[in-house]
Amino acid sequence: MLRYMIYTKHKQGTVSELLAASYFADKGYIVSRPIDTYQEYDLIIDKDNILSRIQVKTIYWDNSKSRYLISLVTSHIRGNGRRTNKKYHNNSFDYLVGIEKETYALYQIPIKIITGRRSMTVYPKGKPKTVNNRFNDFEQYRLR
Repeated sequence: MLRYMIYTKHKQGTVSELLAASYFADKGYIVSRPIDTYQEYDLIIDKDNILSRIQVKTIYWDNSKSRYLISLVTSHIRGNGRRTNKKYHNNSFDYLVGIEKETYALYQIPIKIITGRRSMTVYPKGKPKTVNNRFNDFEQYRLR
């Protein structure tokens, strides 16, 4: 079961990375991927000789919280099968890009905004009127 969950998670991540790469390529960026997969970023984008490291995350619906979330940690499965999560730091990448696959909503958030957080709430299908002011509004980082 654990093997299936890991495969499914990586498959979803691959789809999100391809959607992000497609978005940036369509906007005129040169898009590259690191040769190894042990970096804390998934893509490198280049526009006008300015390079940015991009960490791509899939936006998902959390049933227990009844909202869309972006996980802001990197997960590793250890030899004993236990998952460990690590928060990103300021040098991990330049931008986090969150993708919601049903709506194709895309958020590009600078690392300095998310450093130290475990997750963030976004509204790919529109912000409900019931949302109170205790949640940070990350809609300003939505590109699509």
